[in-house]
Amino acid sequence: MKKYALVALFAVVSLGMVFAVVANPGSGTVSIQGSVDQYFSLTVPASYTGSISYDSSTHWDLSDMKVISNVKNWVLKASSQNNGVLKDTANGADIAYKVTVGSLFTKQQLTSGGITSGPQSKTPKAGTAYKFSIDIDAPSELYQAGTYSDVITLTISNQ
Repeated sequence: MKKYALVALFAVVSLGMVFAVVANPGSGTVSIQGSVDQYFSLTVPASYTGSISYDSSTHWDLSDMKVISNVKNWVLKASSQNNGVLKDTANGADIAYKVTVGSLFTKQQLTSGGITSGPQSKTPKAGTAYKFSIDIDAPSELYQAGTYSDVITLTISNQ
């Protein structure tokens, strides 16, 4: 029993010494930093096949294009494999067209270097949808019968 009393007395004295030490009050700072990676998501319309009027203007409404981005000054670039014309490889004929992507481009013909929108603000988390359409002017002469095609590439990036 004496042993337990000595151990208990030793524990009380030891703990009493720990609490007897008075810490000097002070302050400190912690610097923290985090980063958010750039995020770009682009959903483009599926391949489209439509009829072209041989003697009047043609308008194709493709499905909406959707952009999601957390970047303040993102831009959209549109370029074309055939520099803004539909080509018929069988007969060598071509038909110029113009692209509309919401308010980003309005009836613009694609050039060899492509066209680029002005800087845009970040989108809502759910993204922003843009109407995507193609317009083909009425020809001064009849369009040549055939199958015409082109590939449009859309790219979003930080300005």
